[in-house]
Amino acid sequence: MVYMGVDLHRRFCYLTALDARGQVLWQGQVANDAASLKDYFARWAEPVEVAVEACSFWPAFVDAIQSQVARIVLVHAQRVKAIASAKLKNDRVDSATLAHLLRTPLLPEAWMADLATRELRQATRLQVSLGRERTRWKNQVHAVLHQQGRRPPASDLFGKQGRKWLAEVNLPPMTRHAVDTYLSLIDQLQEKIQVEEKNLRARVRTDHRLRWLVTIPGLGPYSAALVLAEIGDIRRFPSNWQWYSYAGLVPRVRKSAERCWLVLST
Repeated sequence: MVYMGVDLHRRFCYLTALDARGQVLWQGQVANDAASLKDYFARWAEPVEVAVEACSFWPAFVDAIQSQVARIVLVHAQRVKAIASAKLKNDRVDSATLAHLLRTPLLPEAWMADLATRELRQATRLQVSLGRERTRWKNQVHAVLHQQGRRPPASDLFGKQGRKWLAEVNLPPMTRHAVDTYLSLIDQLQEKIQVEEKNLRARVRTDHRLRWLVTIPGLGPYSAALVLAEIGDIRRFPSNWQWYSYAGLVPRVRKSAERCWLVLST
């Protein structure tokens, strides 16, 4: 068995390969693209186990090599204290540390979301980012009006009455141009958000888990999709309590002498 530690970067990855005794078999850089990675791992005749830290671009790396290796361990980066607290920290040291911990094995493993879960996460996060952008431009409209001392008569500035007032209110030329530009961006984002909401409702009709979740009072299509996207395969939790802890609902106990307090995870 070959134990491979991978320090992953956008353009390349630094790899350290160890044998079962901890002897270095190979160290060096490999371009972080599917063709180069496939070519590199195809050279190994022995089964290879790979440890790589979780980062924003781990899925592409895993998808490229998973058919060529015996096992991939996604490492919880914040809990690898041997790396986080190391005095000497570079690509070679980090990859070697991961390989040694994989060989032992002492790595804090993170769950690798499957493709369906990653797609659902992308969908929910897209909707969040679109909503935030829409709010950003709405705040800009409010800020411009505040600078001009204009107070809208409607409680909802972007409702029917508010938009009518915005179209008719007398503003200086540059201010009018800014407001119209912001409103145009808001309208474009609103169209995109409606498309994503429609797609999400379609997912609910085809996924029995989402259909069940939306029956819970207070959970709509988006909230249900968000819960499912973050949980993934609930069977990865051996018990209900572990799921409660993952959700941050189980407080940690901190005790010193006669004092004891509970701290909720964040």
